[in-house]
Amino acid sequence: MSTNRRRRRPGLEGLESRQTPSATPAAPAVDTVAILEAFTQAYPSRIGEPKYNPVFDLNHNGQVGQDDGRILLHILPPVSPRIPLQLRVSLAPGDFARGPVPQNSGGVTHNRQPTIVGHTTPGSLIFTGTGRTDLRLKGPAVVADAQGNFALAVTNVDGINQFDFLAVDPYGRQTLRAYPIYWLGYAAYQAAHPTRK
Repeated sequence: MSTNRRRRRPGLEGLESRQTPSATPAAPAVDTVAILEAFTQAYPSRIGEPKYNPVFDLNHNGQVGQDDGRILLHILPPVSPRIPLQLRVSLAPGDFARGPVPQNSGGVTHNRQPTIVGHTTPGSLIFTGTGRTDLRLKGPAVVADAQGNFALAVTNVDGINQFDFLAVDPYGRQTLRAYPIYWLGYAAYQAAHPTRK
C-alpha cells in the first residue's frame, strides 16, 4: 500500500514530482516551488490572453484561477511538514517611514511603490488583491519559498491603500489578512500629477 495519499490527475505527469516527500526532502521542495512560481506567471488569465498557459488550467474551464492553484497545491508534494497556518505581512524594512508618523494598523511609508514582505507555510500560494477582503482577489499571486518567505511590490494610489492576502497552504487550509498602507506622499503626488476632468 502506498504511503503517498496525494491524488494523481491524468495528464499532469510533467508537473508532478516522481519522488515521495520522504524520499529526498530537498528535491521536492525545489520542484514544488518552481512549479508554483510558473503557475503565478499564468495567474490570473483566460484562454486567448498572452499569459494563459493551458498546463495550469487544471479544471479545464478556459481560465487559470484560484481553483487551479488549489488543485495544483493538492497534487504537488508539500514543501514542509504540516505546521499551524499563519500569515504575517509587513512593509520591507527600507519602505517604513521614519520619524513621527501617524498610527496605522498596517504600514506607513513615503514610497509610492513599496514592497510588502511576508511569511507563511512554505510552499503556499498567496493570492492578492486591493480594496476589500474576500475570496475573489484579482491581483497577482506569489509563492512562499522553502523558508516560507514572499515579497510583493505594490503601487499606492490613495492616501490609505488596502492590500489583501489569501494564503492557501499545501494541506488545503487558508487564511486571510488585510494590510493597510498609509502613503504619506499622496498629497504631494496628487499636486504634481493633477487629474483632468
